[in-house]
Amino acid sequence: MNKDLSQIEFYFPSGEFKDKNEIVDSILSLIKEKGSIGYSGYADIDLLKQGLLDHIGDGNIGQYKEISEEQKLEIEKTISETIEKCNDKLPVPTKNFIFVHPYFTTEDDKVFDGVMAVAVYSCVFHLFINLDEYSKKSIENTVAHELNHTIYYYRHYDNFNNYTLLDEILLEGLAENFREQYFNPEISTWAGALNKDEAFEVLKESKNILESRDQKVIKEFLFGNDKYQRWTGYSVGYWLVKEFINRNKNLSWDELMQTNPKRFIEIIK
Repeated sequence: MNKDLSQIEFYFPSGEFKDKNEIVDSILSLIKEKGSIGYSGYADIDLLKQGLLDHIGDGNIGQYKEISEEQKLEIEKTISETIEKCNDKLPVPTKNFIFVHPYFTTEDDKVFDGVMAVAVYSCVFHLFINLDEYSKKSIENTVAHELNHTIYYYRHYDNFNNYTLLDEILLEGLAENFREQYFNPEISTWAGALNKDEAFEVLKESKNILESRDQKVIKEFLFGNDKYQRWTGYSVGYWLVKEFINRNKNLSWDELMQTNPKRFIEIIK
């Protein structure tokens, strides 16, 4: 385990909990006690709490159980090995802090194979794991995707928290192509929501909003609404980055991550 690349912390509190708020409050207490990195990548305690509430899942809290030492060691090993493998292909520029929490899944969450995650800073991401549903592959896929995000944040830090729609779709497209190249050649559900022709048609029709920083516009394009089907932004980003890579085979992944976003759009002019 390369401790220069990552610090992995587990937050599965002891006790019984009646709802999400109770277990999140217990996780917050443990994080505060540990105190390894500010508000775990968030700007303040309120945003950290909301981030946990948003991603911990809406499943049955009554099924909660603490993580066993065996599971902890297995998950920690998989995360660490995945980051080391990523580093062989794309240098990780700074140590990453990975916070691991319980994940309460619903039927709608089955597509994620027991693992959800969110990257919140240039060196921080949170993993949410359902101990009854995860697999080594689902952890590898998720870690590779989220680590790619933190590297993008690091390389494009000047605009961090002020990204355009173009930034956001490239963020997802880079992460999915990276994961696909080195961990799992199967296209994910979200990347494959549109085929290539459909993705480029949507992209051409949306050129006038690519510079938008409106969070409502970005969220609806990424996740879907009455106009865009679910995961449109992920799929558009995936196909745009894939085409760019095919046309620029000389570029390393380190160079791809530092490429000006506007260069990607040149291929649709």
